[in-house]
Amino acid sequence: MKKQKTQQRKENSKTDYENEDMPKNKAAAIKRLFALLLEQKAALIIIIFSTIMSIGLYAATPLILGKAIDQLIQGINEKGFGGSFQVLYGIIKWPILLFLVSYLTSSLFAFFQEYTMAGVGEKLVLALRKKMSDKITRLPLNYYDTHQTGNLLSRVTNDLDRVAEVLKTGSLQFINAIFNISISIVVMLTQSPLLTVIILAAMSISVFATKWISEKNFEVAAENQNILGILNGSIEEFYTGNLIIKSFNQHKEVINTVREISERQYAANKKAQFVMFAIYPAIRFLTQLGFVVTAIVGGIFAAAGSITIGTIQAFLQYVNQISDPIAQSSYFLNSLQAALASAERVFEFLDEEEEVPDTHAPKLLTEPKGAVSFEHVRFGYRPEAVLMEDINLTVRPNEMVAIVGPTGAGKTTLINLLMRFYELNGGRILIDGIDIKDLPKSELRKTVGMVLQDTWLFQGTIADNIAYGKMDATREEIIQAAKAARCDQFIRTLENGYDTVISSEDSNISQGQMQLLTIARAMLANPSLMILDEATSSVDTRTEVEIQKAMHQIMKGKTSFVIAHRLSTIRSADMILVMKNGTIIEHGTHKELLAADTFYANLYNSQFAAGSAS
Repeated sequence: MKKQKTQQRKENSKTDYENEDMPKNKAAAIKRLFALLLEQKAALIIIIFSTIMSIGLYAATPLILGKAIDQLIQGINEKGFGGSFQVLYGIIKWPILLFLVSYLTSSLFAFFQEYTMAGVGEKLVLALRKKMSDKITRLPLNYYDTHQTGNLLSRVTNDLDRVAEVLKTGSLQFINAIFNISISIVVMLTQSPLLTVIILAAMSISVFATKWISEKNFEVAAENQNILGILNGSIEEFYTGNLIIKSFNQHKEVINTVREISERQYAANKKAQFVMFAIYPAIRFLTQLGFVVTAIVGGIFAAAGSITIGTIQAFLQYVNQISDPIAQSSYFLNSLQAALASAERVFEFLDEEEEVPDTHAPKLLTEPKGAVSFEHVRFGYRPEAVLMEDINLTVRPNEMVAIVGPTGAGKTTLINLLMRFYELNGGRILIDGIDIKDLPKSELRKTVGMVLQDTWLFQGTIADNIAYGKMDATREEIIQAAKAARCDQFIRTLENGYDTVISSEDSNISQGQMQLLTIARAMLANPSLMILDEATSSVDTRTEVEIQKAMHQIMKGKTSFVIAHRLSTIRSADMILVMKNGTIIEHGTHKELLAADTFYANLYNSQFAAGSAS
């Protein structure tokens, strides 16, 4: 089962990675993003109004300067170069003042636009992040079985950041570019339709060239990102597996592999950098065609008297106002495609099938006793591959049930079904006569405590980790649970005692001590049922003795399920279930199973023989 889950995770991750920069359905992704943006209608109205005012006033400045130049030329022609400063000041005073007012007002509206857009982008990303956080808590366990954790983290962080960047910066530039180009063209048409058409025809060359260069840039950038991802993944794998690499003398092969991938990434990055840095100069060169055409044709028209010098000056400014947005738009359209792919991945995650919701008429375990029944339980991780068929089991309150069997027999799956981490394909599971489907999941999981083989501790103090199952526990309750779990003594030897900060990935305590802390955590929660999933499989014999004492303490007065790797630890169990290929093939006490020719007897004797031989 674990091998199949791992393979499925790899296949899903590979598919996601290979298509990470290519949206599958642009229209659908844009529609959903736009729907989210419409939730902030007031802010969008402010942005649109500010954009129109800012770009409109900015587009008026070339005309104002053009009029000022025409008036200045007219004044010089009428009064000659000998006119006094006061006369020249009187001619250009109002145009210059109007220019300054237009420019400053345009800048003010631009500030409102950018400030509001930043808020819109942040609120949208915050809303998506909250939805993803809520989604994580509602996903069934099989989602995590078939998807790599790194892929999920990438969606929550990298994909959202990419969407935010395009929304806050790229989309603003694109909106400005569209309005700038549109308003500038309209104003140019009102001044000289013929000259406008000639200029746009010349600039159309740069538009097509920009599109071609941008597509080429995207291709090489995607290739570079793919190889960079391979390189990062290989380095992470080699770093985490460093001990194994050294143990099997594979460091030379690792060096060669990293060198080969690095050389590929160097070549791809070099190509990507060249294309990226070649885009802007190429586009600037091509857009200057419009500037040159404006100067030449405008000069001809001015010499013929059909257009003024001030109007030519205005047209030259409009050419610059159009050419820069064209380049910005090409960059935005490239980044938009990647952002849409990221948004699509986020929406796909939000659309994942969730856990079956709690029933509308839930029942409660007012005084849980711990009776458990499996009735004709049928289950498979996939509908076409049934693992368990017609499982029946009855456990009385306060009984200790041990579950044994080879790897992949379905031991942990049986426990996960009791916790309702997976939904049954048939049959039912009851606790104290109540179907677990009729219990709220929070109530069910509060009733059952788990001590797992993987001793996961969160970043925080030892006291916080022990109190994780009962966040309102007092310090005295925490200490009592630690004493019962045989970990109070070693905690007090630490520099900061119960306030020592630890985590599963970076800790100064041993694996066995971490296991004792998880037992203390379960003791403090004080559930009615206990599940111990191979809690001693990765510790030494001496530590195992301490853990066994703590486990014996935690199981007092509770129904308990113990998944055992070392069969010598479960001889006192009230019932031993022997599983193979997802089925309970034998059950009984230790003595009963040993007395007959059973699979359990063969397992037990083989372990005893191995222990004697060692």
